[in-house]
Amino acid sequence: MRRYSDTNDGGRTGRGRRARDRLLRGEPPQASASSSELSNLLYFVGDDLREAAMAVGGIEAFLVAVEELLADPAVSAAAVGELDSYAQVNERIERLGDSMDSLCRSLYRLRRALDRQPDAADQTPAASSTA
Repeated sequence: MRRYSDTNDGGRTGRGRRARDRLLRGEPPQASASSSELSNLLYFVGDDLREAAMAVGGIEAFLVAVEELLADPAVSAAAVGELDSYAQVNERIERLGDSMDSLCRSLYRLRRALDRQPDAADQTPAASSTA
């Protein structure tokens, strides 16, 4: 049975870890760019995705450490203290927020650039000929 938080945050894609691995490898965007402006914007989006994936990976590592701690029947105050002072997770959360803000700005710029592109239908010979 899925938790309430799982059902409210959308369906599971089954691609999470593989997608993050692909992003961290720095694979170039697959969309074809018809201009250098679009190409640059696609790389900015890809860079923002990689930054977000790295932040998510650090947050996930912290969550796994907490899960392992809770599964230990002999959990100690010292072990909890180590995770309690895990300052990196707060830095990763801030980095994730910054990355998501940057990603949204990059996507907005990409959308605006795509809006300025002529439609493929406008470029067909039939559309440009006069009858």
